[in-house]
Amino acid sequence: MKQILLSFLGTIIASTSVLSQTVDFGGPISWKREVSDPKQIPLEIMSGFDLSAIQAEDQINDQQKDIPWRFGYKYTTSISLANSGKWDELPNGSRLWRTRIKCEGAMTINLLLEDVYFPEGSRFYLFDRNNTNRVGAYTSINNREDGLLGTELVHGEEIVVEYYEPAEVRGLGHFTISNVIHGYRSLNAVQNNLIKGLNDSGDCNIDVHCPLGAGWEDQIRSVAMIVAGGNGICTGALINNTCNDGTPYFLTAEHCLGGSTGNWAFRFNWASPPGTEDCATTANSTDPGPPYDQTANGATVLVSGTQADHALLEIDNLTLVQAQDWNLFFAGWNNDDTESAVTEVTGIHHPSGDLMKICVADDAGNGIFHANNGGAATWEIDAWEEGVTEPGSSGSPLFDQNKRIIGQLYGGAAACSGTVNNGQYDYYGRLGVSWGLGIGDYLAPVSCGGSVPNTDGWDPNGPSDPDDASIQSVLSPIGLYCSDWVVPQVRLRNAGGNNLTSCVINYNIDGGANQTYNWSGNLAPNATEIVTLPGLSSGAGAHVLNAFTTNPNGTTDTDPANDASLSNYEIELGGYQTTLELLTDCYGQETYWELEDATSTVIAFGGNTSGIPPGGSQNAANGDPGAYPDNTLIEVTMCLNEGCYDFTIYDDWGDGLEGSASWGCNEDGSYEIVNSSGTILGEMQNVAFGNSETINFCVVNNAGLNSLKDGILNIYPNPNNGSFVVDMNAFGSGTKTIRIRDISGRLIEELISTHSIQEVSISEAQTGIYLIEVLSGQDVFTSRVLVKN
Repeated sequence: MKQILLSFLGTIIASTSVLSQTVDFGGPISWKREVSDPKQIPLEIMSGFDLSAIQAEDQINDQQKDIPWRFGYKYTTSISLANSGKWDELPNGSRLWRTRIKCEGAMTINLLLEDVYFPEGSRFYLFDRNNTNRVGAYTSINNREDGLLGTELVHGEEIVVEYYEPAEVRGLGHFTISNVIHGYRSLNAVQNNLIKGLNDSGDCNIDVHCPLGAGWEDQIRSVAMIVAGGNGICTGALINNTCNDGTPYFLTAEHCLGGSTGNWAFRFNWASPPGTEDCATTANSTDPGPPYDQTANGATVLVSGTQADHALLEIDNLTLVQAQDWNLFFAGWNNDDTESAVTEVTGIHHPSGDLMKICVADDAGNGIFHANNGGAATWEIDAWEEGVTEPGSSGSPLFDQNKRIIGQLYGGAAACSGTVNNGQYDYYGRLGVSWGLGIGDYLAPVSCGGSVPNTDGWDPNGPSDPDDASIQSVLSPIGLYCSDWVVPQVRLRNAGGNNLTSCVINYNIDGGANQTYNWSGNLAPNATEIVTLPGLSSGAGAHVLNAFTTNPNGTTDTDPANDASLSNYEIELGGYQTTLELLTDCYGQETYWELEDATSTVIAFGGNTSGIPPGGSQNAANGDPGAYPDNTLIEVTMCLNEGCYDFTIYDDWGDGLEGSASWGCNEDGSYEIVNSSGTILGEMQNVAFGNSETINFCVVNNAGLNSLKDGILNIYPNPNNGSFVVDMNAFGSGTKTIRIRDISGRLIEELISTHSIQEVSISEAQTGIYLIEVLSGQDVFTSRVLVKN
């Protein structure tokens, strides 16, 4: 068995993926039914703020690209169904709740909600008092595990908030409006008569549909403006993975994070229409017109860090169908980080929350180079040749000359000076650095071939080859196995335009002799199917299972580049597969654990290895060797021999795995140890275990946990507390000798029985595995029992 074997699943416990943003039911209920006069609805008036002081702050902050660009003032509120608004009872037993919110002088209003639960059939809307502009409906598909929701913007200084609840779910819904955002700088194109309604960026900026954007039409479709935290603006881009499967990974800057991303909104395709461009002049860009609702809500942070000011997110509710409907593009990337290979760069972004813009620089005079800015590894551009970036552009993608992302905007001094830029620098966090910090695990997973230096973008609406089968991923074998027999499972994808009805799946271990499997079925274009292949064996050690397709629909594959995938796995002969499933609390760096066998030898360990035992020293830090991330599921698989083990977990702070509200996150940790059939062998006894907790568990042949049968010997119940029955009916009559030994073979008890069924009780039984021998004539039959006290 290995000294330590860690298999991180990287399952961030943050939110549950749901479907998309809003659903069009034709408008709010109050627009269609007779309900009480809107003037009777209570009005929540926000208290106001010192706009001149806020604008003075903005004059300073607007020069900074390493913070989100602020467009709104955030009021803290606590508006809920229980303490605000007015209910109307409807004839069919359903009901309608409304409240009004006023922010005097606001250009826009948007909301942040928490504790959100919309039951099936309920609907949540925002609209202006003139019923001309609305957002919603938000429905049950917007429910998140963390209860957060951030809405889009409604123009005007007064809005109505409406919640409709059908009779069958009456009383089940709840939410709290925790923040009202007073938009004092507009970025919503539906306002046509505001002085700087959609042209807040400098005059030297260039719309993406100007001639400078020619050839970048695909990459433009990957970029989105982010409404971060309800009142700030950043930019980022959808980024492809080597599976080409449309997973909505989104790259932006770490400094845009701050608070939960559960209430973020991602607005795509906000650009001036072709033919109405503003190309570095004092003219204004043109309102792109409807639709304004190509906005996804909520995201989960997968990887982030200051080393390259990087953040990779997964948008919670952007489905592949929506990406196709909105004509989005998943941008390609290049991670090789070779300075001399970059000859030209292009930035696409939303400066100051404006319509999408583009800028270009080349390497004349070594103008694109590696640098260190604020402790982050960056690409530095000494000056832009055309266009510029501004606050609000933060997190936007930097593309190389091959139209692949190599970084995201961190900061810089570049700005407009009239209709030209000021000749100053910008710097972007380098993807080549953040790649090895976890981003590569998502964008080039082992299941789709592993790390590669670059990949092109992917268009979910792009033309497809007629007959094209691919192995999208290898699902098993992955990880550690305790025997040499593995059963491969692959995800077959129809990447062609014709329905896929047959293909050959080829697979091998370590490049050895190919096995073939003739698949038949009926897969529509872009559909997938999990295929279980005949098993095969391999010796102990690390291995690679390769799988690839041939002969789709009995013809030549028109795109062989996507045929193959692979997985890495390891065989450790002997023992039984046993897995530790550890969910860290709010402070994962405080956790360390050890596993000892019956001789008190440490045979496995994990977590922070900087000297945690005996716990309680309060010196742990995030950067310590082996430190676990917060609120993360860690899975460690081991091959353990039969026997009993002590598992000890330590906490450096001394509060166990408790993440109570007093510590700011309200997320407790937990752990359990399970066998390959999912049976729990041991689990946490007390979440607030203090400095440490030790549990004992035993490993036996998995087939014997419920009823052990070796030949004709039957023992039950099993496991037990030291008392059990030995069923010897199949032995016939006569005297039998029953011997009980511990796992080392030492004789514990012996008894003589003339019965076919004999009750046995082990004196002073301790937790552990015991061997049962039954002697009948010249025959000896053996089995095992597991005693758990």
